[in-house]
Amino acid sequence: MGFGFEAPRRGVRIDVLIPSSFSREAQSARDRMLRLGLLARALAAARVETLIIYHEDPGSPDEENARRIKLVMDYLNTAPYLRRRVFGLVPELRYAGVLPPLNLPTHPERPGLDYPHYREGLVISSGSRSVVEAGLGRPIRVRRRLARGSRVFLRVEPGERPRIRVYSWRRCPVYPGFRTAVAGERIPEIVEGYDLRIATSRRGVDVREVLEGLRGLGEGRVCVAFGASREGLYEIAGRQGFDLKECFDRVLNVLPGQGVRTIRTEEAVAYALAILNLVLG
Repeated sequence: MGFGFEAPRRGVRIDVLIPSSFSREAQSARDRMLRLGLLARALAAARVETLIIYHEDPGSPDEENARRIKLVMDYLNTAPYLRRRVFGLVPELRYAGVLPPLNLPTHPERPGLDYPHYREGLVISSGSRSVVEAGLGRPIRVRRRLARGSRVFLRVEPGERPRIRVYSWRRCPVYPGFRTAVAGERIPEIVEGYDLRIATSRRGVDVREVLEGLRGLGEGRVCVAFGASREGLYEIAGRQGFDLKECFDRVLNVLPGQGVRTIRTEEAVAYALAILNLVLG
């Protein structure tokens, strides 16, 4: 009997904020898709809970690009065997073939697994028993009333009489991927209520000076905010009319002594999350 990949959820909830202009300056639709794929991989590898897309100028939001980012992120966080049914044919996903797979614990690599594992399902019929499409060759019936069209997560224990347990996204024991939301508020309103608020900036404190102070945060909610490659968070804060240092608990430089003129947002996300993964629970 084999064993499935079962990465647990984090003890600390990490949410990431990126600007709605992300990838807009890409030279082609294919390049844009590649950058979105790299960002998604970094988020999933660090078991991020939510990606929040904010508008640098809430008075003039880039709703179209924000919608495009969310579409691609939702697509990647959907199990491959469900994507055609969920998304159909969408012009913005023309270059989806270049996207790297997230390989989440709930995205099994093949249908006929003979060992206990998790997989994502889509409820295609609801009643006293619900019918769920889960990439098993044929839909399965579960003895629960589930909302038609909802996404669920299943733990499947194969056998002559397979045992199946159903979980919501929030209660899934293994990491089910991240959700993506578009926020219309200013950054201070978005980050209000977090237990730890981290901003990233080339002008921030050397991350090596504060790592020990972050270590051991076993529970709670953490947000990590990023600016754009051409406009950092200090500039965005100035445009939105707030003080970055007052809004965030830490303003960190996650790559001190960088050897390139600018750091792309997806690169900054990968660097920061790799570092924080060492100290956050």
